[in-house]
Amino acid sequence: MSDLSKLSALILQRFAPRGTASIDESTSLVQSGWLDSFAILDLVLFLENEYRVRLPDREVVPGNFENLASIRRLLERAGSR
Repeated sequence: MSDLSKLSALILQRFAPRGTASIDESTSLVQSGWLDSFAILDLVLFLENEYRVRLPDREVVPGNFENLASIRRLLERAGSR
């Protein structure tokens, strides 16, 4: 679960401002405005398909998508179910 390189690439390609070359574990995604509710739903579909997990609706809240570290924790919780 620790490799989020495909997720990082997707975020950079689809949601980051032009010219953004990289993101790290603490880069703000929601507060910065990169991710809105529609983008979060796109990420949920990607995460469920890529990591073969099921994310419960109650977990699909902006706080769980604030940065890569919070997404990693979300995936770890989903994987332990």
